[in-house]
This record gives sequence, structure tokens and C-alpha cells, in this order.
Amino acid sequence: MVGYDEKKIELTAKEYAFAGANAGIITRFLTQPLDVLKIRFQLQVEPLTRSSRISKYKTLLQASSTILKEEGIKGLWRGHNSGQLLSITFGVVQFSTFETLTAYSEKLFSSHRSLNSHFICGTAAGTLATIVSFPFDVTRTRFVAQGNYKAYGMMWEGIVLMVKHEGPTALFKGLSPTLIQVAPQSGVTFVSIKTLPQWHFRWLSKETEGGGLKISGNLIAGSVAGIFGKLSIYPLDVAKKRLQLQGFQENRRGFGENFTCQGLINCVFKTVKKEGFTALFKGLVPSMIKAAITTAMYFTIYDETCKLLTLIK
Repeated sequence: MVGYDEKKIELTAKEYAFAGANAGIITRFLTQPLDVLKIRFQLQVEPLTRSSRISKYKTLLQASSTILKEEGIKGLWRGHNSGQLLSITFGVVQFSTFETLTAYSEKLFSSHRSLNSHFICGTAAGTLATIVSFPFDVTRTRFVAQGNYKAYGMMWEGIVLMVKHEGPTALFKGLSPTLIQVAPQSGVTFVSIKTLPQWHFRWLSKETEGGGLKISGNLIAGSVAGIFGKLSIYPLDVAKKRLQLQGFQENRRGFGENFTCQGLINCVFKTVKKEGFTALFKGLVPSMIKAAITTAMYFTIYDETCKLLTLIK
């Protein structure tokens, strides 16, 4: 898996970046519909229950069929271009930074890549990747939120209009809860990726000749790591999405009541007060499915790309 300490595979920073970008592109395309469902659920003020008569979206199946009926198949890939740039940028920065930092740490302290090293380097890599890619995260959220009413026709148009009407800081709305959640999530994910194969996945998927897990073992370990990482910070993800929509609510036509707030604490407080504590976990089901699939594919594709690059060098 990530951090080739046993196999001693030597790749350049550009090759690690290419592997990260490749993992991001494929994973984003296949999981975008789950992202659309998650964001629509997170932004909905009305209850996510079958019995609700005022809710536009009630369940995964009902929401999927509603989007298909009203917006067509493209509706499930709403915001895909921004999402792709988000995934590519995040993947390039995260993996190249992680591999560079862990390699430097190994040389500096003359030791193998430990759990502490994975956690610290994973946290730093995730934080930097988040800051660099965040404007694409904001535009993706707004494209998903606007539905068929196109306040933004194209991604770059959206970025220009945001800066023009709301100022440059609009591109970083929701950054504070994101950084709070990304730091521990990235650390936990990279540590999980490092340790899970050593616990219970060796017997599910024997090691390859090079010392790593087969693809099936990587997928299982990646799925569990993704779930662990997402569960630890999910309410912050809901707050982030709602903060990203501030100043854009009038363009969310036909999706129910709009939510307004000022800052992270106010967002969490108003959400709980108006919708109850469980509202902080709206969209959890599609998010958990997405986290399991995304992380499994993300790290597996990255790992396999790195292996392929070593064979063709």
C-alpha cells in the first residue's frame, strides 16, 4: 500500500503526482452520483424521511429517481468538471506531498515509516491538498445545489462571478470546518491504510511477491479506512456544505427551504436547533457508501499505478 517502505520502490515526485491524479480521475467519475446525492441531502432543511410531505428528497432510491426524472442522467453527474479538478488537484498534492514527506522523514530519522510518521505526514499532505483544491470544492457544491436553474453555466464562469459578487474569500467559504475535519481524517486514513493490512487482511488476500497486498486486500483495507476516516468528522462535512452555499441560496430554487448562517459555530447551532441533532448526519448513508468505495478505489488505483510505473521505468 501507500508508502513503499518494504518494497523500496523509488519513484520521482512527478510519478507520484501522476499516480495521484490518475486515482482521482477514475474514482471521481465512478462515484460522482453518490456525491450529488450526499450534497443534496446535506443542504435539505426538511426531514429525510419517507413520511415527510414537505421534503423533496426522502430516500436514496426516491432521490435518485427524482433527479433522473427532473434533470436526466446528467443530473447525477452535476458539478462533475469541478469535481474532477478537485480530485485531480487534491490527489496530485496529497500523494506527492505524503510520499515526499515520509521519504524525507525516513532519511532524517534513519528509521522505517512508522505509524506516527504516517499520521503526521498524512495530516500535512491532506491539509495542503485541501487548501490548494478548495475553490473547486466550493464551485462543485454550488453546481450540485443549483439543479436545472443555472446561475453558473460553466465552471470558470462560476469562479469569476463568485469573486466579482462576493469577493475572493467566496472561493474559500467553509474552509475552517474542512481543515478541522481533513487534518484528523487524513491522518486516520493513512494510518489505517498502513495498519489494517497487518491485522486482518493478510489472510483475506495473501501478499504479492513484492511484499504488498493483492488488489482485493487493498480494496478491503481502503474501504474500512475510508469509513473510519469519514465517521470521525462527518458533522463538519455537513457544516462545510451549508457554509459554501451562503450567498448563493436564491439560486437553489425548487429544493425547499433555504438555510442561512454565519460561521461554523452558528451553522452547527442553528442546524441542531431547527432540525435536531440528527441533522448533523444528513446524507450519512450515501456518504459512507461513497467513502468506502472512493477510498478503496483511490488507494488501490494509486498503488497499482505506482507498481505499473516501476515496471516501465
